[in-house]
Parts: sequence; structure tokens; C-alpha cells
Amino acid sequence: MPVLHPCLDENGRPVIVSQPTEPTDRAAWLESSRTATLSRTSEPDLPASVNGIPFTDDPSIILQGRSPEELDPHGAKLTEDNPWLWRTLVPDAVAGEPDFVLPPGFRATSGCVVIEPDRRIWIVHPTNAYMGTLATFPKGRVEPVLSLAQNAAKETWEEAGLLVEPYAFLTDVARRIVVTRYYLARRKAGSPALAGWESQAVSLMPLEDVKKALNREGDRAVLPALTEALARP
Repeated sequence: MPVLHPCLDENGRPVIVSQPTEPTDRAAWLESSRTATLSRTSEPDLPASVNGIPFTDDPSIILQGRSPEELDPHGAKLTEDNPWLWRTLVPDAVAGEPDFVLPPGFRATSGCVVIEPDRRIWIVHPTNAYMGTLATFPKGRVEPVLSLAQNAAKETWEEAGLLVEPYAFLTDVARRIVVTRYYLARRKAGSPALAGWESQAVSLMPLEDVKKALNREGDRAVLPALTEALARP
């Protein structure tokens, strides 16, 4: 049965979720072998923390205890309307990051593959399976004033509700007219209960479940690099 997403879209309009995702029970979040899912159209049922990192459902956590004026004299907003905030929160690049090659006619996107200490991976479920996508990594078009890493962190905040630290280059994936840079990232704060209107649900999945959930070729192209990264100590 269709329900409203708790967030308005970028134009301030209500978002109808036609096929809401079913949430899992609270215990799933604490078991590394299970997939845990929060639905944005259901009352959140989360533990206080996972892997010793608390879930924080106050969006002001993004300011990290500082005033908006400290971060941006023009007044930082916690939305894509003010990407300058992310230039303060996230370094320009990660150590050892290779040059980004963008062929003529292509546009740049970037995103994060967020890995928990228990080796599970954060996945978002686009609202109404946007462009046929059932599950994906948080990512989006690069804002002109942001680096690839800064943009990846911003998109993860907007789509997954997680404040993350990109710490390593993972892979670049080219699709039709887009090249996406992916970073490995660690969760620092936030909560899937803060995910914006673009995501109807957020999941934490073991790798084998991620492989089953990803239904788009571009997302599945990340799996070899991700599998190799998880195999390292």
C-alpha cells in the first residue's frame, strides 16, 4: 500500500512510496551474518549502536559540534543546497588516489562503499526503484565546488543518513555517459533513519547478500574490487 516518505523532495513536494520495503527486526543489526534493513516508511527500530559506533538521529551531528557560521560564514545548510559545508568536513582526496580520467562527453559521479568492522556493507534502496534500481551504493553527480571524495561523503549522508570518512580509493566504473569513482569509507556517525527522500530503505548486508541484491550492471562492476578489499586484513 502506498505511503508517504517522511522527507520532501528537492522541490518541497511530498514523495509517495508505492512499494515500501519491509524492515527487519532489531536483532538483525547485531548479527554479522544477517542483513538488517530500515524502512523509511516505518517507525525506526534500531539498537543504540552497531559495532560500538552509536546511531545518532540528530541531523545536527553533521556540524560536529561547531556552529554553521564556523563552517560557512554564509550559513551552512544540511542539504545539497550548500555543498560548501562538505569542503570543510572532508579532505579533498584520499592518500594514493589515482588521477580521475573523464572521457569527453562523460559526466562524473562519486560514491562510497561503507564497510562496518563486522565486514558488512551499507546499501541503499532507491525510492520507487528509480531507473529500475532495487539496491545500490550511495552515489551521485559531482557538485562543481566539491572534490570527488567530498561529493561521495555528501551523497552518502543524503542517501543513507550516514556521516562517513572516505579513507581509500576502491575503483572507477564507466557506464554509458558516466564515470563513477568509488571510495572505501567508514561510518563515523549518523543513522539510516536520517536517509533522505531518494532512499526508501537502507540495509546493512554481508557481501554474499550484496551480490544478490545488486541488480544493475554498473553496481555489480564494483564487486571484484570490493571482494578483494574485504579479503585484506
